[in-house]
Amino acid sequence: MRDAWEPFRTSRPWTFRNRLPTNHPRTSFETRVFGTRSQRAFFIDGLLSSASDVIILNFLSIYAIALGASNTEVGWLAIANGAAGAAALLPGARIAERARSRKWVVLLTGGGVGRLCVLLMALAPSLLAHREVVIALVVLTGVRWFAGGLGHPAWMSLLSDIIPVDLRRFYISRRMLGMAAVAAVAAPLAGLFVRFAGGVSSVGAFQWAFLIAFGFGAVSTFFYSRIEEPPRPSGESLGGGSTGAMLRDRGFVRFLSGTLLLHSSTMIAGPFFAAYLVRDLGATATAVGVLATVDALSTVLGQYASGRLAVSRGSVWLLKSSMLLLPLLPLLWAVSTSPWHPLVPNLIGGAAWAAFNLASFNLVLEYAPPENLPRYAATHQSAVLASSLIGPAIGTAIVATSGLRAAMVVSAAGRIFALGVIAWPGARAAGPAAAGDDTGEAAPSSDVAAAADTDAARDRAP
Repeated sequence: MRDAWEPFRTSRPWTFRNRLPTNHPRTSFETRVFGTRSQRAFFIDGLLSSASDVIILNFLSIYAIALGASNTEVGWLAIANGAAGAAALLPGARIAERARSRKWVVLLTGGGVGRLCVLLMALAPSLLAHREVVIALVVLTGVRWFAGGLGHPAWMSLLSDIIPVDLRRFYISRRMLGMAAVAAVAAPLAGLFVRFAGGVSSVGAFQWAFLIAFGFGAVSTFFYSRIEEPPRPSGESLGGGSTGAMLRDRGFVRFLSGTLLLHSSTMIAGPFFAAYLVRDLGATATAVGVLATVDALSTVLGQYASGRLAVSRGSVWLLKSSMLLLPLLPLLWAVSTSPWHPLVPNLIGGAAWAAFNLASFNLVLEYAPPENLPRYAATHQSAVLASSLIGPAIGTAIVATSGLRAAMVVSAAGRIFALGVIAWPGARAAGPAAAGDDTGEAAPSSDVAAAADTDAARDRAP
């Protein structure tokens, strides 16, 4: 029996666009990350988008509480994220397959309507009555995620065209590293801004924070608009995607099944870590802040290391290696008896999830034939978003009957099973990507970034 990932392994030297082989690809990669205007614009777009998103992701729920939202209404914010985003992805794939300009699809959806929603979130308390504001926040959150999901397949498809195959792994890792570094700096700065602008009970402080987030997002959209969209490849006809062909790709289906299982298992315990840290372990605000800093620094360092490993060892090796560490995290949380004990899983988890997210993002690009990439990307992202609904539902039932530590053990078991689904030797992967080599350069028949990151699948308390 052959490993389903075997098509991506090779001992051949790397081949670049000048067709000259080399066994030291990093030397060439480092001089070419900013080789074109499109590559520079896409990189800067990622940094600014990260600065905007970190404010929204960290403070949306607290903003809603400051507006008087109940626990149920805060829960509706999370449901709006997952449900709206998942609902938009498959229609987004069809749009990406048929659109003459994928760049304009992105600019009009996530880069346009999505950014406008952030502005309206900031202005809502000044425009609406008290109780209507919370409802508006839930609706705007859903619209924002729907717009982002609608544009995600086109974003992925255009990315595969503007970043050359031989540069893609290194470029994406460096872009994700930059985004992680920006988030590590922007998150505490945003917290300080809210504190000095009035504190977590001040609606005005959050309005200003969301206006700043809108400003970063608007400039991000401007840089994305400077990308020079290449014409579609001559062999790629509009509307040429096939769901049937994707589902017959056994390697991708296994990868997709393992991804859904992993993220769902993670979310069984993930939503409860913050409450466990404060209520059961007695963490202070200082401890929570230190843990958040450790997680951010670990993510940056992990992103840096995983970028080099993705180039030298391949995305498959990086994916499996990171998944070996992930089951340890809920178990380490389960045996913690001090608010400082979670330093260890936060330190390991930041790096491990950074590696997994990079490898997972790259593998979607490496699996998918160009004409079917929007459907591969949409289906993969749908699985990630679906886990944010499945996991918490299972976790809530386990916590209610057996306690939080039992949920952590079940989460660890699910992660081990997910690793088995992806890594267990099986039949050779079917599908048009099967003849590709480890550079991700597919045979003739044949990079999550970040606009729809998988930050939900994390083992962190803050």
